This record gives sequence, structure tokens and C-alpha cells, in this order.
Amino acid sequence: MDNEEVNEKYLRSLFKNVRMHVDDHLTSGHIHDEDAHITFRCFLAGIHHKFRKVLEGLLLKQEEMHRKNNYDHIDDAVIPLLLKLLWSQIHEPVFQWFECWFCKIVRLDSKHRFRLFGQFHKKMVYFFKTTHRYYYDIIECFFAKYDMNSVVPHDIFTKLNLVQVTSEKIVLDATNPLKFSIVISLQRCLINIGSAHSYKAILDKPSGKTKRFGDFKKSIRYLTIASLCLPSVGDTYLQLAKIYQNTGKFSSYLFELVRGSLVRIPSKYALNSLKGFILTPDFPERKLLIKKVEKPFSNHPIGRQLLFENRLILQLSSVLEHIMVPDLSSTSCTPHRWLLKEHLQAAVSEHHLEHMNAILEILTTVIGGFDLMFTDEEGKEQRRKLKYVHLSKRQVSFLDFSFDFIVSIIDIVIKPSWQKNVEDFQYLAIIRLLICWIKSYRSILQYAHRHRKFCTSLALLLNDLINSPLNYPKDLSNHRPRRNYYFEEDIMFREFSCINFALTDFNDDLVYSSPNMVNNIIGYPLSTEKRSLKEVGILRIKAIIFSGMKFLEKNDTDIKWNVSKYTFDLVSAKTTERHQMTLSEISSKINIKPQQKQSDSSKRVEHSANQPLQKRAKIITVTELETHFANVRQAYNSPLENKKKDLPNSAKHAVQQEEDVTGSLCSSISAYSDEANVSVQVPETPISKGK
Repeated sequence: MDNEEVNEKYLRSLFKNVRMHVDDHLTSGHIHDEDAHITFRCFLAGIHHKFRKVLEGLLLKQEEMHRKNNYDHIDDAVIPLLLKLLWSQIHEPVFQWFECWFCKIVRLDSKHRFRLFGQFHKKMVYFFKTTHRYYYDIIECFFAKYDMNSVVPHDIFTKLNLVQVTSEKIVLDATNPLKFSIVISLQRCLINIGSAHSYKAILDKPSGKTKRFGDFKKSIRYLTIASLCLPSVGDTYLQLAKIYQNTGKFSSYLFELVRGSLVRIPSKYALNSLKGFILTPDFPERKLLIKKVEKPFSNHPIGRQLLFENRLILQLSSVLEHIMVPDLSSTSCTPHRWLLKEHLQAAVSEHHLEHMNAILEILTTVIGGFDLMFTDEEGKEQRRKLKYVHLSKRQVSFLDFSFDFIVSIIDIVIKPSWQKNVEDFQYLAIIRLLICWIKSYRSILQYAHRHRKFCTSLALLLNDLINSPLNYPKDLSNHRPRRNYYFEEDIMFREFSCINFALTDFNDDLVYSSPNMVNNIIGYPLSTEKRSLKEVGILRIKAIIFSGMKFLEKNDTDIKWNVSKYTFDLVSAKTTERHQMTLSEISSKINIKPQQKQSDSSKRVEHSANQPLQKRAKIITVTELETHFANVRQAYNSPLENKKKDLPNSAKHAVQQEEDVTGSLCSSISAYSDEANVSVQVPETPISKGK
């Protein structure tokens, strides 16, 4: 078929037919014979050759359209779709077939197991190398043809061992519409390579034991690069979640599911897995977690660490299940929430930094859980603007639990230890994340302003931060602090929808106005601009002081700023008792505010919240690519709008694409599932012979 006719319909039909042939080969009882396997390898080579030709033809077609300024017929979705279908309909089914074969081998006695594993391993490694080489060749093709330095950080290519050569390339900048297709295709190749490495790690040794984190080092490397390239694509985090599932690290497993579910282009499979784990007691991973908690644990530090994490997650899941679906909850009574506080105290007593990673990940899961309390019909903007009084009883109960848990983290974990661990990002990153989350939802902000324990804990922490030697001279700026590049937690939570897609407690004008901007946003500034860990910690302190004081300005718990003492004054015990408010009192207090005042206030809040996004939008970066594909637009005019008349035709088209709300790739991505529909069977013949 001519390349002019290669579109989504054609690709889906073509892959459907190819998949039938793949299944025929894999279900054949002779696939383990050497001749049959050679035939299958030739079949795969033919498939690879055919689709490589299709890919090259599509690239040439798009380049020709670009040269002729025929932008309207450039299909942004078709090449990324081709690469995703290659994985989901051809490569992943074969890897899963190998996985089924592997599971049967490891159940054999040692004599037959090692003999058959040798045959299995040789075939599996050959297929892995072929698949890896195929996608890496495509990446090298993109790198050779296109100059992507304006849209992809240079350090990503360095990590991939790709060396710049002095040759004429097509420049993918703000005016080139090809950037959408090429960048997301590059990321899809990285995801596929990372997933292939993950399967190899699972199948590399003849043992059914839980895999170690180090076994997946290469897989995590490629998937991390993919997340740096386009952090708004949920598939990347889904693949990382599968790795942590295989290593039994459930805090990271849940964290990656939350990240994959709550980005601009979410993974449906990640969302379903997250809901299943939290809301379904019989969910396989949750049953596995229960088994791990019940097993005797090793006295080794790693064993104690995993036990702490698993107990905390299991207790957390029980509480969330009871809150979200009380009628279906597996517990007949309310779970003991105080156990969470006890687990935190036990973790702090060990002073183990890995506990802090787990606490940050678990807190992110709690934050993401609030979005699970809404139906799919309620859009993100509707959730953000919803008032506290309009929350359901279950949603209020969720906030009650969440803020009790948050207060425990601040009082038990952060406040006693942050100063001696200022170079470890997790302590202060937790506070940054919390404040940005609270500011992102109107209902949560109203609730938090009236939560006495939270406001008190935050005020006491701010007193410590303000009067710390690290904040000398005592800096109470009226402006957000500036910096030159993103810190670790900023990269960790890029495109996280619960915080409106970015941590916004810094003024990042310098990050985005720099010629090195594309590297600044992944934490790789110029060596002359790199700060020490202590300097970064001090900047975090300044950001928290500014945003924390802004938050407490409107608290309704009688906490006041004492100018002469440079501290927040807390109310006395009698006053606290006199001002205890019931849930109904909070609701009535919110309701009696004059409507005009609320409206004016909300406008000011929305205006100030949009300002950093408006400033950041002035740079054409990967974020714009994500916005284009995800069919998401912020409410501001394009920075190129005023210059549109002076631009050449190619630039005008690029501006028009930025303005166009109908992002073509978003609809394509959501049209097919995250998982390959694998129905192949493993023949019994070679296993039975081994027995």
C-alpha cells in the first residue's frame, strides 16, 4: 500500500493481521524445534523490515510536506501509533510467551530445569537483542536526521551515548510542526527499550524468587530518561510500577501508579491497578503484601525497612478502603488509624534515609487518593474550584484522615530532623509538596485554613525555619525566591496533576529565560550555576517560609504573626478549647461569607495562580508538546500571538497548532489499551519431555 494511505485505520488493520500470524507461531507445538524457531526468527525479521520501511516512508512524507508548507496533512499521531502497536501487538506478546515458558521451567526439578533453561535462555536473549537493536536504530535515525536541541535536553542524548556529528539536520524548533511527532516517537522507543530490559531481567536467571532492584538497573535507566523527555505520559510510570511490583517494593509501586494515573496523558491501566490495590482486598498485589507482612522478617536493616513500609502501606490501604467504600470494606470496624502514627515513630527511631523516600511516596499516594474520590465525569477544573461545603461526607472524611496523617508526619518526622538533614531533599520536599497541593484545590485550602492541628504544626515548623541559622539574616521576602534550575523534587513531580502540574513556590523566570532552559528543567544546569546541597536546602527553606506565611495569613485558627518576635503566636489552651469548631460550624462559617467578597477573592487567587504558568508558557518546550498531545490548554493567549503577522508561513502554522485545541495524538493514545491482549498458549511438549 502506498504511503499516502498509511493512517490509523490502515495500521490497526495491518497489525491485527500480523498479530494473528504471531499467535499462530507461538501456539504451534513445534516452536521449540530449532527449524521452527529459525522460521519464526525469519518471520520477525520480515515484520521488522516491513515496518521500518513504513516508518521511513512516513518520515519522508512528513518532511516533504514541511518543505512544501503543506502542514494541514501532517499526521502527528501515525508514527507514535506505529511504534506503540509494534510493542503491544508483536514484541510484548512474544516476551509474555517467553515468561509463560519460564514459569513452567522454574517449577521443574533442578536437573531438568537447568537443561531446559539453557535452550530457553538462548532464544530469549536473541529475541531481546533483536528488539533492543530495532528500537535503538530508530532512535539513531531520529538523531541523525533531526536537530532536537531546542525541544529535548542535550543531556538525554549524552545519557544514550549519542554523539553529535557535524552534518546538516532538520531543526525541530518552535516553528517546525514535525517536533510533535518526532519527540513523542523518541519517547515511545525509550519506553519500549526499557520494557524489553525489564522482561530480560525477569527471565535472566532460573529462579522464581523475588527479583532484586539491581536486576532492573538498565530498565530503570531507559524509563527514567523517557520520563525526563516527556513527563506527562503515564505509560512510563506504569512500566516503572511493574518493576517495583516485581521487586516487592510497594511504596514505590503505588507511587508510580499514582504518577501514571494523574498526568496529562494518564494510563488507564495504572489507574485501574491503583483503584484495585486500594479498594479491593482480594487484589493480587495486596494479597501478596499481606503475605509479606505476615512472614518473619530479617533483622537486617533492609528487612526492617521493608517491614516498616509494608505495614504502613497495608494499614493505609485498609483506612482508605474503609473511607472510600465503607459498604464494601473488608473491615467490619474502623481501622486503627493510630497505628500509622506508631509506624512513623518506629521509622524515625531508626534514622534510616530510605524511610524518608517511602514516607514521601506514601504521602503522594494519599494526596493522589483525593482525586479517586471524584467520578470520571467531574473534570479537573471542576474539582479544583469546588468549595468545601460542596464536598461529600466521604470526601470530608478523607480530608480528616489525610490531615491527621500529615500532622503526624510534620510533628514526628519533619520537625525534629529537618535541620540536621537539610542536604537530604525529602524532608523539605514534603512540605513544598503539601503546600502546593493545598493551594491547588479550593476545597482543601478552605479546609486546611480551619484545621487547627495542621495550622499549629505548620506554624511551629515555620518558627523553626525562620529562626534557624540557615535563614540568617532572617529573610522574610515578599517575593518567591529565584533559582536557575529545577531541584530533585521538582523533577519528581513534573506534570503531577494534583499540584496543577508543577511546584510553584519558586519564581522560575531565570530557569525559563536561560539559553540552557531545556537542561535546567531536568536538573542539569551549567557547571557554573550548580549549587551545593546545602545552598539548595537554604533555597527550599526560603520558598517554604514564603508560601507557608502566605498560607497562614488567612488561617481561621487564631494563629497570628508576631512582628517583634519573628514568630507565629499560638492561641492559649483555653482559647483553643473555646474555639473548637465542629464540622457543621466550619460549613456554616464558609457559607455566611458575602458572595461578592468570595468572588473577588477567588479571582485574585486564580489570577496569581495563573501567573507562573503564563510566564512559563512563553518558552516553546517539551511542555508545549505535551499540552498539544493531551488536548489541554491554559487560559492565556499564545506568546507568539502578537508576532504572528510577522512570522513566515512555517511559523504561522506552528502557532496555529499551538492554538488548536484538538490535539490529534491524545485521541490516538486513549484509543487503545496499555496492555497487550495476550492470549497465546505455551505448548506442554518440551516441559513434559523434561519431566
